[in-house]
Amino acid sequence: MHATTNPPATTSTADNNRPVRPRRSLLIASDAVWPPVSGGDLRNWQNVQALAGLGDVLATSVHAPAAPTTLDDDRITTLALANAAEAATSPRLAKRRTPIDTRIPQVALSRLLAAARDFKPDAIIVEGIPLFPLLEHLRPLASTIVLDMHNIESDLFRQMMPKTGWLGGLFSKKARHVRRMRDIELQSLRMVDKVWVCSEQDRDRLRDLSGGRALADVVPNGVPRFELIPEQLADQPAMATGQPTLLFIGHLNYPPNLEAARRLATQILPRLHAALGGARLVIAGRNPHRSLGDVAALPNVELIANPDDLAELYRRAHLAVVPLVSGGGTRLKILEAMAWGLPVVATRLAAEGLGLVDGVDIDFAETDDDLAARAAALCTDTDWLQARRLRARETVTQRFGPKAIAAAVRSSLA
Repeated sequence: MHATTNPPATTSTADNNRPVRPRRSLLIASDAVWPPVSGGDLRNWQNVQALAGLGDVLATSVHAPAAPTTLDDDRITTLALANAAEAATSPRLAKRRTPIDTRIPQVALSRLLAAARDFKPDAIIVEGIPLFPLLEHLRPLASTIVLDMHNIESDLFRQMMPKTGWLGGLFSKKARHVRRMRDIELQSLRMVDKVWVCSEQDRDRLRDLSGGRALADVVPNGVPRFELIPEQLADQPAMATGQPTLLFIGHLNYPPNLEAARRLATQILPRLHAALGGARLVIAGRNPHRSLGDVAALPNVELIANPDDLAELYRRAHLAVVPLVSGGGTRLKILEAMAWGLPVVATRLAAEGLGLVDGVDIDFAETDDDLAARAAALCTDTDWLQARRLRARETVTQRFGPKAIAAAVRSSLA
């Protein structure tokens, strides 16, 4: 598989069609960008591909990939800064201050600085505040330092805090973590030239966090594995007597996804079954938590651990239903499902920041009854279902396909 089909950097143009001079970009991530597996990897990889449209890219990672890999793109070089043994035994660059901090071995910093001096990047892109200790060392190495904030971490961590009384919440361990993340975010903003965020909502959050001082460019999350999606939208499988197959894909060790999967299986699926006379649910994802064992034993529920081929799951499903009430780990999966032609029924939080229009691009609902009702309405109107499939595909291709991501990165850097 060829990783990308972008044109060579020398043919890149800015929005006004003037040639853009090649720019050398160094991206630093916690985990290897190739092959991409999780949401963070997928965003890093999309950014690497977009940067490769501007010039050569050196994609480094603190940790090495689980297995040796080959990347077929001569514009992109990957470099692991520490192997597994070094990551475990080398002294840390900095003390861990929050649960999301990446353990950075000192040997990784030495190799990063040597590689950067040899590569001579125009821009350095750093993957979020988990890599905060690296920022002070990078300042002399490039004219532009970019902090790519996959999330506003302090806000995301606050969302996932248990609901407690005001006083208990204020002094809880998790509340201290939120304050530390906020402090690191504010320090980071003073050390970089540009910030990338995923959505307008995150740009607003960052502006509020910084008292209006922080300006950010929106580089949205793109459709994962876009190059593997067929250009021609395939027909969906037959839906016998209006009984659909629902699909939920996500990291199944992530608490918000666990909560959503359980809600879908125990509350929404029975309602949809009653409305339509039958329905099936497929839950798929990495490293399912043992607590999903009883969910997998329910009638009409199939749990698929660590699926090798997501394409097959998308081909045999009729709808994606995403009843997320906290966190933000499923938005990439919503984009991927829509690109495969699956209509999506979801809570507004699940698709926050994507700018999708209710009843046109997606169906929003919050309660179990409403989520089941919106799904049932789609399944009982085949013409409407097909129209929504086409609309979903068109929307995400235009707004979140590789061309859109490349344009956002080019606008920010070039």
